[in-house]
Amino acid sequence: MNYIVTGTTYNSKFTANPGAGIRVLSGEELQKSDIRFSEQDMVYVPSETSLSTVMERMDNPTCVHGIEQLKDKYLCREALRHIYPDFFCAKFKLDEISSLSIPGRKLVVKPLKGFFGTGVRVLDPSANLLELGTEITREIAQYSRFFPESILTKNEFLMEEYVEGEEYAVDMYYDSSGSAVIMNIYHHPVARIPEYAHLMYYSSKELFDKYLEPITELFQSFGAILGLRNFPIHAEFKLRGTEFIPIEFNPMRYGGFGLADLTFLSYGFQPIAAFFDNLRPDFAQIWESRASYSYAFILAYNGRGIDLKHKEPRHDDFRSYLLQHVELLDYVKLDHHHNPVFAIAYVRSEDSNKLGLLLD
Repeated sequence: MNYIVTGTTYNSKFTANPGAGIRVLSGEELQKSDIRFSEQDMVYVPSETSLSTVMERMDNPTCVHGIEQLKDKYLCREALRHIYPDFFCAKFKLDEISSLSIPGRKLVVKPLKGFFGTGVRVLDPSANLLELGTEITREIAQYSRFFPESILTKNEFLMEEYVEGEEYAVDMYYDSSGSAVIMNIYHHPVARIPEYAHLMYYSSKELFDKYLEPITELFQSFGAILGLRNFPIHAEFKLRGTEFIPIEFNPMRYGGFGLADLTFLSYGFQPIAAFFDNLRPDFAQIWESRASYSYAFILAYNGRGIDLKHKEPRHDDFRSYLLQHVELLDYVKLDHHHNPVFAIAYVRSEDSNKLGLLLD
């Protein structure tokens, strides 16, 4: 049986009508049912808010082990140890941060389980750890109203070496034979304004020409460690020189929070159905008619310090602004009271520089 288990965050337009032979239910509906997932079942979980419920019903030990290894950032680093043997990481409690001993290098601290970059900070040996702890605690408290402990840990944190380089993301799945199948490759450019650092992902033929082969090889190596089958993943990387260093892996989904819709709008195939159908896209053919375009997914963040009780998003103004710079493929309004963003915009442009300007 094929299942999509939705959650309380935005999923995708495709989860409402994913295709024949796929049952869609919410995490709440799953809790009230007697459904359990066997090794023969294929499960896609677009929202992390339902992931813990799915795990409770999962009778596939390999799948459960894979979720646990990927979702827990420390266990994930341990699984990657033979690929990246010299990579530094350590666990700590947030309430112990002021007494940490910081190695003489630039570091990143992040929740052991996290979402939307909440609580992630870069620090060096001169950092004021007491102030940092207060700042992170305040941010975790703010975003905990959107995400439960199973998605965003409040006190368990990871400290790891900072990786210089541009940030990239990959949507992929392991098929029924364990082969890595890439759905999309994105550049995640750094924004000038930190509050909007997760604003944009964009894809282009240039990215695929450069990185499809090495990314596929990396996932093949990683998949061999965990033995994953019929398993979707959204992964974030930094490119250090010519080496991709993983930042995080999100199990049981790719294209979350509507990112899957960008793949459809860009390439014409439905990426969620592709997982269930074991479809391997022919990107050489796909880019023949699309080579001149870059395609982007834009999250319109509420921003920090916004009075959500008295402020309303100006959707018409935002759409007009986008149309002055790029071609608008789709626009989805979101409830800004229940999400840290008020809209998702899907755009394309023949000038990738225009996408970069939107970040400012």
